[in-house]
Amino acid sequence: MSDFYPVKPSSPDYLLRLRLYLNLVPVLGIPASLWTLYADPNRPDLRLKQVSRLAIVLGMGWLLATVLLSAGAHSEFSQMATLRFWVASSFVGSGYFMTNLWLMLRVSRGHSTKLPGITRLSRRLPD
Repeated sequence: MSDFYPVKPSSPDYLLRLRLYLNLVPVLGIPASLWTLYADPNRPDLRLKQVSRLAIVLGMGWLLATVLLSAGAHSEFSQMATLRFWVASSFVGSGYFMTNLWLMLRVSRGHSTKLPGITRLSRRLPD
């Protein structure tokens, strides 16, 4: 059991890691990240703020892409174009979920959660 949990469940590092995981859960992590950044009365940890911003940018990008691709699929194009929109939408959704799971794996190993381009964009979110 000590291999799976390198820190004790009562330690602050364990609670921080748990909150990082919560913020990276696909779809459900977006409200948790918004709560961490804007409604948490305590000043969150710097890494928690970084992961929260990243989760918000990833989630909003996924939502925007899915809505736009779904709107394109419902337009009056041919059936082949509609199929292409749905396939692209499924790739976007799968990519979003896989990216979040990969970031969770990186958190578990203690590695950086920075993504090229997206991390720079996430820094622009207001505190």
